[in-house]
Amino acid sequence: MQDLSALHTWVVNSLEEQIAVIDQSGTIIDVNDAWTDFGIENGLSSGTASIGANYFKVLSNSAVGGDALADEAAHGIRDVVDGKREVFQFEYPCHSPNEKRWFMMRVARLKNAQTALFVISHHNITLRKLAEERAEHLAMHDPLTGLANRRYFKLFLNREVRRSIRNRSEISLIELDVDYFKNYNDELGHPAGDQCLINVGHVLQELSRRPSDLAARLGGDEFALLLGDSDYAESQQVAEAILKAVADLGMTFGGAGQVTVSIGVASVDCDEQMDEDFLFLEADKALYRAKLEGRGRVVHVRHGKPDPS
Repeated sequence: MQDLSALHTWVVNSLEEQIAVIDQSGTIIDVNDAWTDFGIENGLSSGTASIGANYFKVLSNSAVGGDALADEAAHGIRDVVDGKREVFQFEYPCHSPNEKRWFMMRVARLKNAQTALFVISHHNITLRKLAEERAEHLAMHDPLTGLANRRYFKLFLNREVRRSIRNRSEISLIELDVDYFKNYNDELGHPAGDQCLINVGHVLQELSRRPSDLAARLGGDEFALLLGDSDYAESQQVAEAILKAVADLGMTFGGAGQVTVSIGVASVDCDEQMDEDFLFLEADKALYRAKLEGRGRVVHVRHGKPDPS
């Protein structure tokens, strides 16, 4: 019969989880192979977190080096060591240059130990986190164009409006419709109609370059582009670039008919009385005027500052 102590060692070393055992001072008294291998794979120097090292010191050095999560982990482990909680669980990212990774740290007192010992395990939860990221992305993006959907756009718009109010800066919202899209869709079919929307989405994505910009498909053939920290002149330039880029796509129907877009732009100098509903309303009004005045054009309205001459 196999020696049970050796069998237990083989079992622990066969696990994918990285496991270490510490005493009350934080000194590491045992680790499994996965713990050692992970340190080597991630460029940790010999002895950094191996047997004999103090894990609290390891975490403290990481915190000093800029790892904000290390301090939170240390506090959780101390709570278990001090008997303030039975178990500490902590999700954290540990990305490498080549891949995204997340782990779950679990800390608990070692059962049946004659002295106070504590087991720390790190379980790879990357597959679950990637699935969650994917699900969140699908919930916030249009499946056809890949742009933000209306839900995500409104959340982003609310944040940017609040930021503009704090900074007393100007913000611009571009709304656009594909002119006579129903006719295009009816004549050429839904696959061509979908491709038309995808092409327009690509144009908007190319012009959404900054963290404060966001392109979205609001529904049907209706699109929007938010330009944070953008004044009248900047947003006018972007709107005209959209108009030209869509025309340059060369999508035609009905003989000589060419696909164009109607664009409404609202630029607002933010103050405490302004909100995203007002910005949407002003852009809607401008878009309606663009359609009334013949389509395939830009109408731009401004609030808070005089229009440029």
